[in-house]
Amino acid sequence: MTKKKRGLGNKGVEVLLSSSNPNKISTIETSLSIDVSSIKVSPYQPRVKFDEDNLKSLIESIREQGVIQPILVRKSSKDKFELIAGERRLRAVKILGKKQIPAVIKSITDESAAIFSLLENVQREDLNPVEEAMGLQRLMKDFKFTQERLAKKTGKSRSHIANLIRLLSLDEHVVKMLSEKKIDMGHARALLSLTPSSQKFYANKVVSLGLSVRDIEKLVMENGNSENNKISLKKKDMQIVKVENELKEKLGVPVDIRHSDLKKNGKIVIKYSNLEVLDGLLKKLGYKK
Repeated sequence: MTKKKRGLGNKGVEVLLSSSNPNKISTIETSLSIDVSSIKVSPYQPRVKFDEDNLKSLIESIREQGVIQPILVRKSSKDKFELIAGERRLRAVKILGKKQIPAVIKSITDESAAIFSLLENVQREDLNPVEEAMGLQRLMKDFKFTQERLAKKTGKSRSHIANLIRLLSLDEHVVKMLSEKKIDMGHARALLSLTPSSQKFYANKVVSLGLSVRDIEKLVMENGNSENNKISLKKKDMQIVKVENELKEKLGVPVDIRHSDLKKNGKIVIKYSNLEVLDGLLKKLGYKK
């Protein structure tokens, strides 16, 4: 599944620092090195999964250059700190066996720490939709945010927030598939109107058949919650897939062969993106104007 890049640019920091209460956040203290063992991870960290390849790259960078940008922490007790932003850097330093890490200490409220953790993750490395939705939902639950207020705080639209949080109402199996990027957010949204059992049924079809968002939207519209309907969905014969790939290589465009074993017939669908591609395709097929 393709990743969609999302981000808030510099909006996040501006939002965080633009609190109506000037006493919520103090001035930043002097940056210093603190013991890694004295830092605990924030309970408001929305990220559950960390990309291993990206983490390995960060480890190598820190091994060669050190930690260029300090992590952000707040004091939780006399000699203990709570991480606000920079968990990937902290993980990398621990893996490298370093005892200390550069840090900036801030005096910050629980509410601001939660918002900052969410925004820092969205800005630096995409959260998956489930992680982002859970982070937003926690802000609403713990700090009594309305969707309108949350939209202002995070710089996201109210509709985006509402659509994300709705995903958490899906069947647990489907939520897990979305979290693991086996299906896209578009697939998941198409399943929201179905019963939990139907959501699971169609989500599995997305994976087993490689269905696009448009494909699943069409299937849901045609078949709805009735998974007992006879849907002509099954894995393609490997020989058909082989022929499709050979035709795709020769023609330079996607080819879809739809064959019915029952009727002993079918059709070949050749897809093109624009008229220029069509002209080239027709020439390859021997068509002359």
